[in-house]
Amino acid sequence: MSSSYVPSPPTGAPITISRDVLRLLALVDITTAGRRVLDQLLYLSDPETGTAAISQNEMCSELGASKPTVNRGFKELRECGLAWSLEDGLYQLHPLLTGGAVSSPVMPVPEIRAAEPERFTEQRRARFAAQTANLAAAG
Repeated sequence: MSSSYVPSPPTGAPITISRDVLRLLALVDITTAGRRVLDQLLYLSDPETGTAAISQNEMCSELGASKPTVNRGFKELRECGLAWSLEDGLYQLHPLLTGGAVSSPVMPVPEIRAAEPERFTEQRRARFAAQTANLAAAG
């Protein structure tokens, strides 16, 4: 049985991500599914701990996506170091994304694995150029 309940964020305060971090995110080669899962985790993140609490079923419901799609998104985030599971339904976001907030001061933090722009496919290179141009235009 699935639930359509989706948790609310712990605060209504805006999330601030620096331009340097946004540029780094443009270099992390994840699928649309991975980016959608990341955006939802950021929305739900607790500003004190940098964690987000949401079950797999809740994420599927929120994104209108299948379990395999959501699982692929979580796997990509873990593999590139942007987010990882602490326990069932509780995820830690990388401190670069949370302003340094972590759930434990002794927690090992993985290195974010970003792609080298020179190794991008033509389609990915065009997308990266558009992302970085948007950052330059907004600044």
